[in-house]
Amino acid sequence: MAGLDQFTIPVKGLHLGVHNYRFTVGDEFFKEKDSSVVESGTFEVDVELDKHIDLMVLRIAFSGNWHTACDRCMANIAIPVEGQSEYLIKYASEESDDGDVIYIMRESSEVNVADLILDTITIGMPLSRTYDCDEEDSRPCDDVVLSKLRQTENDDASASDNPWKDLLGLLAEED
Repeated sequence: MAGLDQFTIPVKGLHLGVHNYRFTVGDEFFKEKDSSVVESGTFEVDVELDKHIDLMVLRIAFSGNWHTACDRCMANIAIPVEGQSEYLIKYASEESDDGDVIYIMRESSEVNVADLILDTITIGMPLSRTYDCDEEDSRPCDDVVLSKLRQTENDDASASDNPWKDLLGLLAEED
């Protein structure tokens, strides 16, 4: 995991107050972290570490593009995504992770934020892998697939327009 060393923040000897860090994460980051949700994308990540005497507040904000297949037409698209999370880092006798509160030993000299960055980006992903691409000059949409979807929707709508069609068949059978 040598590629993730750049996400290590030295905390021992760090002065009290706010410290800002900026990282760029891309495909190699997601491959190294073996991410199943985000496999491809490029994001700018801002990390703000606010160090206090007995705890640290870690704010992670990101923005960038998620490269994935569209849920509608399966074309490769880049969905603009942004989000943020906040974590508390407290000192304890042993290291543990309790969701938004992370416990580290007071003797710890550094904190690696790679997992927290991945969590923040993963949580920020939209559930639907679509966006309004009609405003773009070169639409990435697969128009052949979209036209077939529209045709299928129209066929389904015309077949189900008459709510009495099943009952009409019953009437003809009784005669």
